[in-house]
Amino acid sequence: MAKHAPQVKWDKHSIKAELHRKEWTLTEIAAREGMHRTTLTKALETGTGRGAELISKYLSIPLEQLWPNRRKRSAHVIYNSDKHGPSASQKKQSHADTPLTEAEAAA
Repeated sequence: MAKHAPQVKWDKHSIKAELHRKEWTLTEIAAREGMHRTTLTKALETGTGRGAELISKYLSIPLEQLWPNRRKRSAHVIYNSDKHGPSASQKKQSHADTPLTEAEAAA
């Protein structure tokens, strides 16, 4: 029966300790990559952004393993009502910029 290595639960302290074991500091990584140290500090908390990607790279550990609950990047899509028609909430709104018809004005 093959034994599996225990799954490490990463938190900001264990991530930082692992960086130190590999003889890296957040300040050294930030200087090397041309960014401010706080970018990496914030990445320790959130697990998102370029800082998290760099920490993952320097540790050679996938982002999903370091921060399993992190919010995934999503494609930012802006709804185009000209192409797809108005959404349900847009259909209910009266259009303030459109002139009223005579029947609407009389009502």
